[in-house]
Amino acid sequence: MSVLAKRKLDELEDSDDEEPMLGRQVLPVANLPDSFDGVPTDGLQYLFTVRRDARLLPHVTRVENPFAIPEVPATGPEPGSSESRPRRDVLPSEEWRTTFLRRFKNFRKNSVQPTIHVRIPDASSKIMPDKKERDLWWAFLAGRPESEWNPPKKPKQPKTSRWQQRNAKKGMGAIAFADDLHENASLSYDAPDCGSVEAGPSSTNFEVPVDAATNDATESLPTPSGTPAPPEVPADISMTSELDAVTAPSVPLVCIPREPTPMLMQYIDHRYAIHLLMYFTHWINLRLDSPTLPMTDITQSHARWMFTLLSRVDDWISSDETSLLRNLARACISLMAARRRRRAAENESSEESEDAKEMDDTSCWMIISAITGMWGQTDLWMDAEVSLTEAMDAI
Repeated sequence: MSVLAKRKLDELEDSDDEEPMLGRQVLPVANLPDSFDGVPTDGLQYLFTVRRDARLLPHVTRVENPFAIPEVPATGPEPGSSESRPRRDVLPSEEWRTTFLRRFKNFRKNSVQPTIHVRIPDASSKIMPDKKERDLWWAFLAGRPESEWNPPKKPKQPKTSRWQQRNAKKGMGAIAFADDLHENASLSYDAPDCGSVEAGPSSTNFEVPVDAATNDATESLPTPSGTPAPPEVPADISMTSELDAVTAPSVPLVCIPREPTPMLMQYIDHRYAIHLLMYFTHWINLRLDSPTLPMTDITQSHARWMFTLLSRVDDWISSDETSLLRNLARACISLMAARRRRRAAENESSEESEDAKEMDDTSCWMIISAITGMWGQTDLWMDAEVSLTEAMDAI
């Protein structure tokens, strides 16, 4: 450092004034009121007026662009076009979305917290199908008996050795002799006594008197005098009983759908929930592709399962899991659009004719709002608006 720089630093340390910096006041300025409008008489008053006028100026100034292109006013939509039609409110309100998302977050927190009635899962008994059994899960959700969703496992066939396979190919595997089945049986080579009969290869002899056997066989035969005739049954009574047995209506099996209870949900984790939600997407798409296919209705019970399974999904998910949730939301949108088109085809203007057990629009909006709000897929609202608007225009 030069001697001149050291001398300046020493002078600043000895001075009582502040260190000069950019933007700070260095020269003395007169202390005048802001309403001063006289002519400055000295440099102090002049600096005061300069600083006052500088504070009134804008920080940024804009110069007019000499090459600016004038804006052309937009023309209105042509009459009869789709843009000229009034916009319909096909989406839930913003207030409803905010309220639902807040309550759904609270539900997620409460569903994972333990309560006073906590029970340790019992691994000895099977209370639900395996994760990869899609058809069995459909029967389980429909309330079918356990024999349908938990069938007995097929016994494992014993493995055959190479020697047995080679003999089977040559046709020698099926050859067997009776003596081979009783290798350890003791044979009696002594001649049987008179009036006795040897039974089988065993050494045990069963002696049966000839006269007793003959008398028993003779007495057991039916005789006209000893055997009673069967009772006579009227022909009309027997025919009536047969017809009743044939035409008797079978009692239908009433199945109550299973609900997502806390006891069942404690067995389901994040990966399990994602896997089951993928099944629901498949079932909804199957319903859309084949509406007349029996036993494919998406009911309110299914909607409650989807809602509860979404509460088991983690806050941070992978891209593949996000794609699965987006597919589920799109399936719900397609389900609502298909219902609107069906109403238009059947000229139904009210929802009262719909099946009460079928998954309604409110349940679909809850599934869509949960996916868009919890995992940031807000662009699905635009897809829903376009799909439902096209379906409403068809009515």
